[in-house]
Amino acid sequence: MALLDEMAVLAQAGGAAVMAAAATDGWHRFSERAARLLGRGDPALEGAAGDRLDRTAAALRAASDGDEQERVRTEHARLWRDEFADLLAAPGPADVNRVMAELRALAEEFGAAPSTSGQTIVNTTFHGPANVQYGHHSRQDIRFGSAE
Repeated sequence: MALLDEMAVLAQAGGAAVMAAAATDGWHRFSERAARLLGRGDPALEGAAGDRLDRTAAALRAASDGDEQERVRTEHARLWRDEFADLLAAPGPADVNRVMAELRALAEEFGAAPSTSGQTIVNTTFHGPANVQYGHHSRQDIRFGSAE
């Protein structure tokens, strides 16, 4: 996988990790680590990132119904994807591998592991019954029609 492609996948996984962690008991631990990563060693940047992360969690909690929650999730996942993409573009060549490793570890720990298969699902909306299966080497065979 080319470096730029890998960075895009990691940025997407970072955005997904924010949304995955936002509604969990691990939010505080996640937001501290993400803010530290985004702060790049600057306490002021770290504090600002922490505030933005907390606003995301608050927006998700304030969403009134399923449609509103989905809208907030999509919007904030995109915002955080862009934030992580900017982070990955910022470091010098010596630091990019460290930043990528830290973001990968954060995403993997909070259930949004980056896909190396080249397949990505983005902005998916289901209207009606749905079954979603994910994970490494997941397989699902679906057949429509009669069993005849």
